Amino acid sequence: ESGREGMGSNDGSNELQWNIMSGRSQGGVIGPTKEQRMIVENLVSILPPQKEAVSSKFLLKLLKMAIVYFASPALVSELEKRVGMVLDTADVGDLLIPNYAAGDQGKLVNSSEENSMYNIDVVQRILEYFLLYEQKQQQQQPGPLTISKLLDNYLAEIARDPNLPVTKFQFLAQSLPENARTCDDGLYRAIDIYLKAHPSLTDHERRRLCKVMNSAKLSLDACEHAAQNERLPLRTMIQVLFSEQVKIRATIQGKCQIETADNSDQESSGSSTNKEVKMLKIELEKVKMQIAELQRDYSVLQQEYQKQTTKRNSLGWTRGWPNIRKSGLFNLIIDREETDESENRPKQSRRNRFHRRQSIS
Repeated sequence: ESGREGMGSNDGSNELQWNIMSGRSQGGVIGPTKEQRMIVENLVSILPPQKEAVSSKFLLKLLKMAIVYFASPALVSELEKRVGMVLDTADVGDLLIPNYAAGDQGKLVNSSEENSMYNIDVVQRILEYFLLYEQKQQQQQPGPLTISKLLDNYLAEIARDPNLPVTKFQFLAQSLPENARTCDDGLYRAIDIYLKAHPSLTDHERRRLCKVMNSAKLSLDACEHAAQNERLPLRTMIQVLFSEQVKIRATIQGKCQIETADNSDQESSGSSTNKEVKMLKIELEKVKMQIAELQRDYSVLQQEYQKQTTKRNSLGWTRGWPNIRKSGLFNLIIDREETDESENRPKQSRRNRFHRRQSIS
């Protein structure tokens, strides 16, 4: 239990620590047997080659087991490369690999070079493999942007280790390219935690560490906090104050520009509305004129139609009259009229004679 407490209470390494402690013999020697190494090697050999086939969590567990059971360096390197391909999907807790090395007689002891709590070198190599893989894939932005948050959170976790050298912390923080971080708030948080956990750093070491951070990429809240942070070097505080003033001015100018833009938008919208009304009126007048022209054309066409119909009727009557005269019915009617006239003439003559006689008498 004391050994487990010495390793820390981080969730990412609890499972590995339990496996390590359960493998100890009564004399305190871990038994990395040949069978256990073969099991790990066989598991790695049957892994599918596709990138998305195995999760980063499972690969990191295999990597921890390979380190615990002292697998071959080639197998560890292969696992590190596989983890580097899917590093953007990893969690911070899975990257917290305890820093164990093989001592005499197979004992798991802390590294003689550094008494740091976590194995930083493994994560450094994984990060390098990731950057190489992204470069081969020619992906400019998405990978590094995701990794920057993961790396900043990882730096914040390992910064609490009192035995972590500043050189390793600084080297790991500088591993990403400059354009990978759009905001350095996470990096500032990790640096502040490291400075708080290592109060014995010299001024030179603190200045060198703070050079990793770009004060121009800090938010206003981070600038306000950093300007009052006594753990930072004086030069860094001055740079942060300058960046804060620049950001405040930019914010004020941005607000002014937004207000002027809103006013101009309102004016332009009002002028555009007036223009639209004028255009609609002009279009309406054009439509009215077109309707009047259509009405005139319609009246002219109607008059022409009436004239044509009257002409057709008159022409039809005149053309039909000779035919009627030639017909037998017309002759029959004429004969009847002539007979009637012949019959009426004697009667009229008789009447005239009778009236003459009466007048004479």
